[in-house]
Amino acid sequence: MKYVPTASLIAAAALITGCASQPASSGAAHYPGLKTLDGNPPLVIGHRGLAGLYPEEIIAGYQAAIAAGTDSLEMDLMSSSDGVLFVCHNPFLSDTTDVASHPEFAARKKSRTVDGVAVPPDWYISDFTAAELKTLRVKQPIAVRSHQYDGMYPMATFQEVIDLAKATRAANPNSTLTIYPETKNPIYQRALGVPLEEKLLAMLIKEGWNTHDSPVFVQSFEPESLKLMRRLGLKTKVVQLMDGDGTDFKTGVMTYGSPDTAKPFSWLQKGDPRTFAAMATPEGLAEIKTYADGIGPWKLYILPPQGVDAAGNAVKKLSDASNMAPTNLIPDAHRLGLFVHPFTYRDEPARLTRTYNGDPKAEYKAYFELGVDGVFTDFTPTARAALNEWLATKQAK
Repeated sequence: MKYVPTASLIAAAALITGCASQPASSGAAHYPGLKTLDGNPPLVIGHRGLAGLYPEEIIAGYQAAIAAGTDSLEMDLMSSSDGVLFVCHNPFLSDTTDVASHPEFAARKKSRTVDGVAVPPDWYISDFTAAELKTLRVKQPIAVRSHQYDGMYPMATFQEVIDLAKATRAANPNSTLTIYPETKNPIYQRALGVPLEEKLLAMLIKEGWNTHDSPVFVQSFEPESLKLMRRLGLKTKVVQLMDGDGTDFKTGVMTYGSPDTAKPFSWLQKGDPRTFAAMATPEGLAEIKTYADGIGPWKLYILPPQGVDAAGNAVKKLSDASNMAPTNLIPDAHRLGLFVHPFTYRDEPARLTRTYNGDPKAEYKAYFELGVDGVFTDFTPTARAALNEWLATKQAK
């Protein structure tokens, strides 16, 4: 079934004109009794812009997320062949751009292995100059979402997102908008001769954004990338991401089948038997604390889903499973002074457990109650509405 944008999403898109004057608003007020690390309301983090309506990681999507009240612009970093950082989730281009319709690039289609995973023939960002990438147009990669903006917008550079954030903050002195870049597949990109870390740090220094109080969170699934940037002099807030690839719905235990979601690539290279699950232990969190300020876990590390059918067999879909009791991840992280920003919250019913009865706002509120410090969302309008409603209940008490 095709996804139809909600009225709130359409309204957010309509606010693009002049949206740079719209401030992010959740972080300014203090509410007594919140379980967040700093006592302030959790952040709404616009995952890849406003990806529930727009194609991922385009300026128009980031503008719409700002208009809808995001606190942070989240993006993945990839490098062109000439060292320009672009914002794009994958190292290949076919799922998010019209590269396949460009005959001049047909010969560049090839197979590669990325972080231990053999990828079928595709076009890779690292084989294109920045000028060539700018000739492509972006499309929505998720079939059930709106495709009304496919083919309308170019790929965005990291510098363009920085410029947007700076313009937004300059237009409204009360804005607390931040940026949230991720070093994506950093070991793979370094091996190709287009390393991310030095370039990212140099750009932040140039912008005057390399202090702990700068409006920047730097994130990665790869701890070696974060540690390298610390050694190079990165002073911003740093976030260790924690992945997984599924759940055994009979037990509620997370699964780690695919190499790229099971563990950091540096661990795979070294033959380290651990998975990301090791990071969720008190010992793993203590290690993260030596180089990072927070964690970005897949949300199921906090509320695992479980479900069986009448015959006692595991259910097949997340939407047929229900929440188990929360884990100790949030309190364990908070005891060490680590904030917790889980990912990724989405409106589609297939992405929700039965516990929420098809209401995406109910999911946000469940995590807010547990004390998350921020949420990565594809649907900023829904997250903002859920947070406002939840905060209103806290004020009423």
